[in-house]
Amino acid sequence: MKERIISTIVLWTVIPLSLILFGAHAGVILIALLSAFTQLELYQLFERMGLTPRRGLGIVIGTLLILGSYYIPHPQAAAGVDAGYDLFVAGFIVIAIAIILLDMRYGRLRSFLPTLLGYILVPFLLHFLVKIVKVSELSGFPPGQAIFLALWFVAVAKASDVGGLLIGSRFGRRRLAPAVSPLKSVEGALGGISVSMLLGLFLVLIFMPLTPDSFSWWQALLFPLPIALAAIASDLIESAFKRQAGVKDSGNLIPGIGGAFDLSDSLLLSAPVAFLLLQCGVFS
Repeated sequence: MKERIISTIVLWTVIPLSLILFGAHAGVILIALLSAFTQLELYQLFERMGLTPRRGLGIVIGTLLILGSYYIPHPQAAAGVDAGYDLFVAGFIVIAIAIILLDMRYGRLRSFLPTLLGYILVPFLLHFLVKIVKVSELSGFPPGQAIFLALWFVAVAKASDVGGLLIGSRFGRRRLAPAVSPLKSVEGALGGISVSMLLGLFLVLIFMPLTPDSFSWWQALLFPLPIALAAIASDLIESAFKRQAGVKDSGNLIPGIGGAFDLSDSLLLSAPVAFLLLQCGVFS
């Protein structure tokens, strides 16, 4: 627990400091790195299950998706449209064709599904975090507000994990998903959701100058509910992969936390949820 707390403090010091010094560019690079390491660890889990993903191919295309979603302009950028979906489709096609050509000699597509699954689960889902920043800027928000929205989402999503751990360890009685993650409890999940909602409201009230005018206090309170639910489901997906692979942590990159996948797990499903909520309630 001590190492986890120290690592959390270090991460929440380095990330905001990087964003203050280098702006959105630092955020995009950090997301690209997180995506690449997470995708690598997911492919390693697949290999422990007996699958054969094309790691290099999937990671390169996935990283290009993350970077291109921010840096490649879209013809309809003036209308608030980014290049993310076009790049995802292009990457999907490239991976599919490359694997067909590479696996043809085996007479069966051994690496097709695991490679594409890793591409979809990690860089495609995480690219919605980049889209939050990109669409914020395309909507005319100042850079500080765009970065704040992205950090607000990350804090809210991770709060469900931290809150669930702290409250569940103390008050947890009923198991949430014993076959997948025996330590997670219903009480911990409810506590994590509550912490996320309170933190979402707290951050908006405290950092009011960085909050877009269209982001109301009731949205800051209610939006974390579906985000936290998606974060919990996302965490359970990673737990299922690790259990099937027979490992406790996806890696040992971060002391006390584990691998990059252990850090990003709660962000995967919750990133598109957050983007859709902000798209409907803040960007519109």
